[in-house]
Amino acid sequence: MKESKPSANQRHSHANQFQNNLPWNSLEQQVVRMQKQISQACMYGDIQAVHSLQQRLMESEAARLLAVRRVTKENQGRNTAGVDGVKSLTSEEQLAMASTIHPKNWKHQFPDPVRRVWVPKPGTAERRPLAILPMIDRCKQALVKLALEPEWEMRFEPHSYGFRPGRSTHDAIAAVVVAIERHPSFVFSADIEGAFDHVKQEVILDKLQTFPALRQAINAWLTARVIDGNLVFSSETGIAQGGVLSPLLMNVALHGMETAVTEGAGSGQSREQPLLVRYADNFVIVHPDLKELQQAIKRVKRWLAKIGLHLHETHFAHTLTLYQGQVGFDFLGFNIHQKFEENMSGQKGLRKTKVKTLINPSEEASKRHLASIDQRLEQLQMAPQAQVIAELNPLIVGWAAYYNGVAEASTMSRYDDLMEHRLINWASKRHPGKARDWLLTRYWHPVGEHRRVFATHDGVQLRAYQQTRILRG
Repeated sequence: MKESKPSANQRHSHANQFQNNLPWNSLEQQVVRMQKQISQACMYGDIQAVHSLQQRLMESEAARLLAVRRVTKENQGRNTAGVDGVKSLTSEEQLAMASTIHPKNWKHQFPDPVRRVWVPKPGTAERRPLAILPMIDRCKQALVKLALEPEWEMRFEPHSYGFRPGRSTHDAIAAVVVAIERHPSFVFSADIEGAFDHVKQEVILDKLQTFPALRQAINAWLTARVIDGNLVFSSETGIAQGGVLSPLLMNVALHGMETAVTEGAGSGQSREQPLLVRYADNFVIVHPDLKELQQAIKRVKRWLAKIGLHLHETHFAHTLTLYQGQVGFDFLGFNIHQKFEENMSGQKGLRKTKVKTLINPSEEASKRHLASIDQRLEQLQMAPQAQVIAELNPLIVGWAAYYNGVAEASTMSRYDDLMEHRLINWASKRHPGKARDWLLTRYWHPVGEHRRVFATHDGVQLRAYQQTRILRG
């Protein structure tokens, strides 16, 4: 009897089974070991060894498999197609892609154009361009990132926090707080206008100082043509925002800002150097002396101009005293300010004054969040209570997770009060003429230690803004 050939579904099933059986933990360990070797070579200043180890990593099967997996299984936007029309890969195609992106094939591979889409900026009416790369270039960039990141993590300045492994906005806030808790300071906050669009490409390539094959590949990605609707144009400046490698390349371009700010500082009355804390293209400069701060701002502006960039929105403030109509400043969705606080000392009832640093959600962030709650409640006016809770909880949980443990507990509790007020309005519109007590009895119930929680009779309850455990006292 003639043996039948396996069907396409059977082949895909076999490929799925093969991929699921891949030793991913072992593959990741292999890549991490190679990355550690790159970091060590960089630390010792052995550039030739760095380049050799990076080439070896990109040629390794473990790194190529991981790169494809991250693009196709883990990255946001993995289901969006570029000009190649490919937005997903079967397991069989993923294995083939891991072979295709081997560096030995790069000489014969040229980047396809980048498809540009426009996405709204959160909380504004503006839109920003987002680049959708072809699948093969996404996978190749993920592979290059595995090789470049360990080198540059050794090089980057200490107060660069955006788009880096193991670093967050909270780390940037903590760095600022540590600086101002020593003494109140003047603060200059700013963001760079169109950093991804306007940075000089030659600056990035010169700073990378990488080996020729990789420089050529990165240059090809930087200069790849862009398709925007019916328009096709070349890329002579900037980085395609949305590429896997783009955030790392932007950090490379902005590497050196801290050094620029401190060069020649401390020559006046104050010996203390200004501190620059940067998260992506947002940053603050902190110094207790206004003149020193102004000099630092001039230096950073000159430095940015050399790489094709300039500042967008800028603000001056003082953390403790009124300056230019305000006390404190906003940074990364937080408002940071200081105030005098009197404590009773143990000696003869004397009062001791100290400065306390307060961190809360910024007014803009708060308005944006509450507006999204109001909009959702308006859409859910006639929805059952369980659906209202199901749709509000993700908004509350995500927002509260960002601020809890950093913001004051009393502030987070205030948002619970604001939410209850909105929900009472929602309930009163559903039941015109009903008294407040009637609404509370219908929609609010005791849960555990809490006397009043917006919840259904079967236990579906709204999450609270204030967590019971506060990380920051």
